[in-house]
Amino acid sequence: MVKRFLKSLFQCRHKNALAVGYEGFCPDCGKYIKKQYYVIRCSNCGIKRYGRKNFNIISPKEKFCTCCGSSEFVIEKYEKLKFTDINYAIEVKEVIENPEAINELEIWIDDNKKEANTKTKAPDTPPLINEMKYITG
Repeated sequence: MVKRFLKSLFQCRHKNALAVGYEGFCPDCGKYIKKQYYVIRCSNCGIKRYGRKNFNIISPKEKFCTCCGSSEFVIEKYEKLKFTDINYAIEVKEVIENPEAINELEIWIDDNKKEANTKTKAPDTPPLINEMKYITG
């Protein structure tokens, strides 16, 4: 247990990563990082509760719900932060081991524009930039 604690002290905490976006590479260690948001709710009444993260464990700040007095809670995971959850959300930056599988790029051409342009250009020429649409998956 002590060895695991000491190892976690020297790992990259990704403090400089993802200041704006939801996923990308860490500038300090080069690993692919994705943001996740966690919101804690009371199991009994469903009210949002303030939370904290200690040693990678997410738990509520208060022992009991201030609305109903229950100690039970559920943790909801979101990939994108909602504006209404901004005060309650706990941000966690998770390392993704295989980023190639996440950011696949597909390029397709709208058939209507392709037919209109085939009359004016040779069939082997690549499509114009404005004819391509990019989709990330």
